Amino acid sequence: MSDDADRLSSLRPLRGLSASDVRSFVDACIRLAVPAGTPLIHEGDRDCAMIFVLDGSLEVFRGPGGGRPPLRQTGPGGQLGELALLGLVRRRTASVRATTDADLLVLDDAGLARLRAQGHPVADRIEAEALRALARSLREVDARIARLARGDADLPTRAAGWARLHEALATARGGRVPPRDAPSVLARSAHFRRVPDPQRRRLARHLEPRPFAAGQAIVCEGDIGGDAWLIATGEVGAWRRTGDHHHERLASLFPGTIFGQVAVIDGDVRTATCAGEAPGWLYRIPRELCQEELDRGSPEGRALRQGLLDALTRQLQLGNDHLTLLQMEHAHRTAAAPWPN
Repeated sequence: MSDDADRLSSLRPLRGLSASDVRSFVDACIRLAVPAGTPLIHEGDRDCAMIFVLDGSLEVFRGPGGGRPPLRQTGPGGQLGELALLGLVRRRTASVRATTDADLLVLDDAGLARLRAQGHPVADRIEAEALRALARSLREVDARIARLARGDADLPTRAAGWARLHEALATARGGRVPPRDAPSVLARSAHFRRVPDPQRRRLARHLEPRPFAAGQAIVCEGDIGGDAWLIATGEVGAWRRTGDHHHERLASLFPGTIFGQVAVIDGDVRTATCAGEAPGWLYRIPRELCQEELDRGSPEGRALRQGLLDALTRQLQLGNDHLTLLQMEHAHRTAAAPWPN
């Protein structure tokens, strides 16, 4: 039993939990002992399960396997498949097999539902892990877009000082109508549609309205720190710097959309510049709130995670679609280029 306890304590979602919480988590899982070479997940399959490694080694790969180096290897304490477990990917994007004899715990959607019904902290922690995995994936996609895109010559933003002056004058003249109250904005946002109203209202207490002007840079690529934002009214454009110092337009963002969340989740630099395109109002989602509540089972923590999971999933899909288009354009340009003499 002590050997089992040591193995379980190596799992990140179980760290710091009571013995009874650990036992109830194990009871919700399927325990498997598999020999080396056993295929566990097949690329393209539809299933909702997450694997936790107690002992042994697994590898992640694409294609038939054996011909190319694995994408990733994981051993005791490792975990795979949080996005599939939460239903955030339609099909498995890679295959997994055991490279040694392995002792595993498998949590499927029925097990997760059981943990959620218990209010178990692991359910909250898995959602937080999924957020971090989505943030990593989005950074990778944005970096690939920057390498392939040609972009536009100019970023349509006003100098920060002039934007602030314009904002002060507009507000002083009464030229801005304050936004709807935060609970109404959250209720109308696609990101929070499935969040229970009491949780939305708890989250709304932490949000602060801020006006913005057309051309005002709200977040700047490469910056560190700052908050996430929810658009109440107006329109915001997202831009990424390309290799030739131009900027590629990533998206136009409309009321109900969250932006700026990736850097808040992972603590790294901003991946894009977001600037006002039509003046309006934002609700500030404080960085401190995200840091304090992201892994917790509080009402605002659960509301925040559900909203951010939806926002990142949609953003990643848009990014992948954008990347696919750029890859097609690049292939067309390459095919049309004249052969050297």
